[in-house]
Amino acid sequence: APPPSATPTADPDRVATRVRIAALDIDLPVVRGPDGYPLCDVAMYLKELRQPGQGAATYLYAHAREGMFLPLLETRERDQLGMVVEVWTSDDYRFLYEIVDVRRDQRDLNDALTATTEQLWLQTSEGPRGTPGKTQVVAEPLSVEVADPADAHPKPEPVECG
Repeated sequence: APPPSATPTADPDRVATRVRIAALDIDLPVVRGPDGYPLCDVAMYLKELRQPGQGAATYLYAHAREGMFLPLLETRERDQLGMVVEVWTSDDYRFLYEIVDVRRDQRDLNDALTATTEQLWLQTSEGPRGTPGKTQVVAEPLSVEVADPADAHPKPEPVECG
């Protein structure tokens, strides 16, 4: 990983724009989550929580489908530990996180909602529509650096999934 740079201020307008876990071949634009059923071909952020660098939990989620977060479901928990997650933001920063926990069959967001330190949470489903349990991956911050704007602003092309 590159050396950390100066920590950016906690920009209240910052939002996640891209998430990548190179080791799992995950690389998705990030958009604000809709009020209804989640979109396909993008990851989404939970608007009720924080964004990278704002001192609490950032919560990103995507379907367990090819080209999305399916590898989080299919990869053994212990094999994910230590993997690096990159999150780019709208103000051209790249935040690096390390996966420290993988939780299966989760039914609530309580731990993310009550986080008092910087964390990244990733979520994907564990079954067909309506299946209650979710897989949650928890990552802790490693570093922050200024990013190339071209890397931080992929063009999202979300589609309605059914």
